[in-house]
Amino acid sequence: MPPHEVLERFTEGEMVNLIAYENLYGQLGPERLDTLVARLGMDVVAPHLKRGQKPKFEDHLITWGAGKKKQKMSPQEMLAEAKAISKAYKAGHKPTRKKSTQQQGDQKPPGSKTTSGPSAIQRRRRRS
Repeated sequence: MPPHEVLERFTEGEMVNLIAYENLYGQLGPERLDTLVARLGMDVVAPHLKRGQKPKFEDHLITWGAGKKKQKMSPQEMLAEAKAISKAYKAGHKPTRKKSTQQQGDQKPPGSKTTSGPSAIQRRRRRS
């Protein structure tokens, strides 16, 4: 089934359920296709290993749902984690403010240009 057809047939909630099922119980596609791909990966890597080394099947096989078990968090811990992430995000993305380079008494009339010399781009063009 092509990707555009998947998007037409399934709702977002159904796709989330499919991904959750796949993460817990393994792939939804042809049975044991992952072992075939793992074997192919071993064959591709084998010539590039040092002499005497053999590729390990487990290194190329996808482990379904056997990752690190996360500890369950209490609602208070989840809230604290969300606040910490939000605070870190805000600290790294401060809005920029325009700073006025002109003094109040130095203001030029609108539309006038200041020419203090050639720009950096013009200076580079002259050098080359």
